[in-house]
Amino acid sequence: MSIVSTARVSHASAPSFSFGRAVALLAGTVVVGIEKIMTRSELARSRHQLAQLDERLLRDIGIDRATARFEAGKSFWS
Repeated sequence: MSIVSTARVSHASAPSFSFGRAVALLAGTVVVGIEKIMTRSELARSRHQLAQLDERLLRDIGIDRATARFEAGKSFWS
């Protein structure tokens, strides 16, 4: 004798709109954008400081003046 079980198959319905989910997605996107801008701003500040270093300090960190100028000359989004 065999036992046959019946399984219910649920049909996937189209995802419904959720205002809370949309707000959470928007907030997450804004946070990521702000983090990227802050990171770029910190990088720009570091490049500016690199351009201000004298030859002795550049030698200490292992780069030459030309490399420092090249890095300092990069744009905000580079």
